[in-house]
Amino acid sequence: MTGIVVPETSSKMSKRMKGIKIDAPGNLNSGHKKWRDSQYVDTWVNAIPRWLSTEGIRLELKEALEFNGFKLQGSALTTYNHHLIKEKDKASFFSFMLVLQEFLIPSSSKDLLWKEWEAASPHKDE
Repeated sequence: MTGIVVPETSSKMSKRMKGIKIDAPGNLNSGHKKWRDSQYVDTWVNAIPRWLSTEGIRLELKEALEFNGFKLQGSALTTYNHHLIKEKDKASFFSFMLVLQEFLIPSSSKDLLWKEWEAASPHKDE
């Protein structure tokens, strides 16, 4: 995960946002091929916390983690359920988002290949 960016919330902002209806991010169905692309995952992973903050849900609370469960389908939902069972009381929104990204993005991801390319040396190791 490249990092979750959440806008700062203030009482002024909360009052202004009250009258605005912002749709929740779409469901993540891990069966679709597009979810194997890190760009799609990163966009979704960054949209969820921003939407939660506009709804007044604090990310450190269990409600944020529970909301994720309703936005998942397919094996991503299974991964969510396993995470809840494995981590029990330690499960959090942030820990699950890391698990989800690791589950969705294969090791052959463009990002990993690009990092390998950048780290490559034109000189043969001896």
